[in-house]
Amino acid sequence: MEMDEDPDTLPAQRQGNIIITKYEQGHRAGAAVDMGHEQINIGKYANHLGIMQETELPPIRALEVKQRRKESKRTNKWLKMFADWPKYRNTKKLSQRVYKGIPLAVRGQAWSRLLNIDKIKSQNPGKYKAMKEKGKRSSRIIHRIQLDVSSTLQNHMMFIQRFGVRQQELCDILVAYSAYNPEVGYHRDLSHITAIILLYLPEEDAFWALTQLLAGERHSLRHSTAQMLPSSRGSYHTRSRCCTSPSRRS
Repeated sequence: MEMDEDPDTLPAQRQGNIIITKYEQGHRAGAAVDMGHEQINIGKYANHLGIMQETELPPIRALEVKQRRKESKRTNKWLKMFADWPKYRNTKKLSQRVYKGIPLAVRGQAWSRLLNIDKIKSQNPGKYKAMKEKGKRSSRIIHRIQLDVSSTLQNHMMFIQRFGVRQQELCDILVAYSAYNPEVGYHRDLSHITAIILLYLPEEDAFWALTQLLAGERHSLRHSTAQMLPSSRGSYHTRSRCCTSPSRRS
């Protein structure tokens, strides 16, 4: 297959096949981050949130050191809660700490527990893989998704590499979700939501986190998405068209 072809000029099925192959090749290659065709030291340009800056970061200031120490103390409090989770879940103490902001270091663990990811995965073994394969048959959705993925969190160190590992995972999750929930299908805003989830959770966990967030009224995303989809040009439905903040410190 000639990989230099522009998917926009090809039939739908070839578009999808080329996009999938590019992601697979990028994933296997594991190429280094490239900015302006120059290899860079990511650590000198990425801040504590992973956002790439145009210039090298200045030395850490005293205020930042103090904030990081405070964040470390809050992280330890969360780790103690995790160690005795049944005692803290559904308590006012947990709610208060969530509203203060979950520390970056434990955000993935917290989201996983709050959304019952392990339970959902155990109830649906092999489901995510099956949905990925089913979704890849809808070439029009794949093409739309890959266009949005390429512009999602472009300045974040985890998504800056075109056809890199995280871009591949993001594309796979969105393709799988379009098959898992054809009523919603795909909407470009889901790319940003999912990318943020992927910053803190592994691929399959991120997929189930997305399904949980859109599964009911508790998390407020289902209603918002339902209002947004009908009138948006960015929405695609498999049945009709084949076709992601720092914690607030206190």
